[in-house]
Amino acid sequence: MRIRGCPATVTWSLVQQLTTALFSGKVGLGGETEPGYLGTLYRSRRSIGRCVDIINSGKYLFLGGARSGKSYLAEQAIASRHPEICYVATSPRAWALADPDFAGRIANHQRRRGANWQTVELDDPEKLYDLIENAAVPTLVDSVGGWLASDIDFVPDLARLKAAILSCPTYLSFVAEEAGLSVHAESLVARTYVDLLGQTNQAISKAVDRVFFVAAGRATELYTLDLLAEGQ
Repeated sequence: MRIRGCPATVTWSLVQQLTTALFSGKVGLGGETEPGYLGTLYRSRRSIGRCVDIINSGKYLFLGGARSGKSYLAEQAIASRHPEICYVATSPRAWALADPDFAGRIANHQRRRGANWQTVELDDPEKLYDLIENAAVPTLVDSVGGWLASDIDFVPDLARLKAAILSCPTYLSFVAEEAGLSVHAESLVARTYVDLLGQTNQAISKAVDRVFFVAAGRATELYTLDLLAEGQ
């Protein structure tokens, strides 16, 4: 039976198999046995959307605004699947020392992470590429905005970043701020940062398997234009 809005090769039987893989945790999208990933985020099969990309290497991007719940969902998603995790903290330690509010936010994040989390504090933004390429355990990078703002003179090599993500040998997730929904920034510095963050998020989204937009503690999946076009 043909499923409306999906390519002809997508049958009801395939949709049922994909739903089982995503939510029951019995079979991973790549055929491996693992806990259900999206089942930790959603409790309804409707969240499977129009169609799903069955190519899945375990690389994800969680986008959202301040206090949207993006970090929490990213942490829970990776923690529910893996016993050992590397957490890459991109913001400089000096920020917490100078800003009590920021220090409190970091403390909240730290309390959510268990003893099985290894924390790496990124003291040089240039080191992120090699860290991703040589990751030995599932890795969560939090956050992209902190990475870009950690050094005012730093400009990311987006081609190198994309190559590092694609060559990463293990599961990988990014937490990123979505700053482009606010009013137009007044200062040149702020506009440059927003532009660079948007460009970097787009580069990451092209290299990962799934992208989720988080608001009010809820996540919705963002699809590529190619996937949406298949349903027209």
